[in-house]
Amino acid sequence: MSEPIILIPLDGSEHALAALPVAKVLGDVERASLRIFHVADRRPAAGELPPTLRLAESALDDSRIDLSVGEPAAEILLIAGEIKPRLIVMCTHTAAKREKVLGSTAMNVVRNAACPVVLVAPQRGSIPWQLQHVLVPHDGTPTTSAALPPVAELARHAGAELLLAHVAEAKPAPGEPGSFTTPGYVDQPQHEWPAWSSEFIKRVACICPLDHLHVRTFLAHGDPAAEILRLAREQSTDLIARSLGEERGKRRVRRSSEGS
Repeated sequence: MSEPIILIPLDGSEHALAALPVAKVLGDVERASLRIFHVADRRPAAGELPPTLRLAESALDDSRIDLSVGEPAAEILLIAGEIKPRLIVMCTHTAAKREKVLGSTAMNVVRNAACPVVLVAPQRGSIPWQLQHVLVPHDGTPTTSAALPPVAELARHAGAELLLAHVAEAKPAPGEPGSFTTPGYVDQPQHEWPAWSSEFIKRVACICPLDHLHVRTFLAHGDPAAEILRLAREQSTDLIARSLGEERGKRRVRRSSEGS
């Protein structure tokens, strides 16, 4: 088998270098080689590479730089299709001023990449990173459960704790068939929480082996984004893993419900 690869798209800006500490740790955890990928407007002449790329190459042992010309997201997806990386690690955005949480390049890569994408906030800078706590928001649907195995595998390799969080919304969307519903007394967890938590873990374990993993479950109520961020702060989370298929599944269910 070929050595796994972690792809690191860098646009030459200093902000993009925030992805390096995260990529380096993930490379060690996955025993993967690191490949820096830079997309330019034109093919640079010898010695014309942005200084930040040389800095990145020196910061990552045994890494290599691949160059391409074209539209960034399209070129990133193209090389990812060719080399089939274990992960893509990149910043959420690199522009000094932004209007959205995700830049257009990161958004396109997340939506279309066949492999997991790790997004790093550029404001974290170059401080060291560690992987000890992985938070997985889980809505109880089969779609989300099916995406758990690579997250659990990463946590297992890193010796990290896996935190499963279910947030019950005040006005939940129509459920996906086969979903594990929230207990009726979410405001009084002592009534159903222990039994629900045990059954939830059993169902997850049927799809995703949890042996040799330290797993904790959390049940919250309210706005999902706010509760997930609260839990991430309280539990000193290093990585939040979320399935894009979860949101796609909700949109499909909503469209089906609206049409009936």
